[in-house]
Amino acid sequence: MNGLEQVKNAVAGALEKAGIRARIAYAPGWAKAYAEPVVAVGLRTGESRGGALSSYLGQRTDPDTQASQEVYGMRLELTMSLDIYCPPRDGTAGCDSVLEALHQIILEGLPSGLKPMELKWEEAAWDKDTAMFLRRGSLVCSAYFVATASEDGLLLSDFILKGMVTK
Repeated sequence: MNGLEQVKNAVAGALEKAGIRARIAYAPGWAKAYAEPVVAVGLRTGESRGGALSSYLGQRTDPDTQASQEVYGMRLELTMSLDIYCPPRDGTAGCDSVLEALHQIILEGLPSGLKPMELKWEEAAWDKDTAMFLRRGSLVCSAYFVATASEDGLLLSDFILKGMVTK
């Protein structure tokens, strides 16, 4: 999974864990009417900071093999889209309610590799395409990734969002 997908999934996962329905924007079937509020998580803009070879972080010992591994880092500067869709019965107040919870999750519930800097939102309005109320939002954040080099030092493993548990 590439870095952008990891970030979108991490944000959507944090929302779901807190009880807010979330969908990855533009995934198949994401744009439909929902019976309850939903946040569409996507990417508005982004840029990469520091290539892998110039972002050497040091060495660590693999706990399983006790082998020394070189560790590299990468940083992405992102503006994520966090668009809140609410059914007509919830109205714009439903968008406000989700926004309050979203704000708390952004402050406390994201993996350590995501550093939020700014959360912006627009006025809620009727979206005729989905027949729901829509409040567009954006999260400006930095995403930090780490990767290890192979034993011969020639290949890097996939970059993994810092703070995510992998198996």
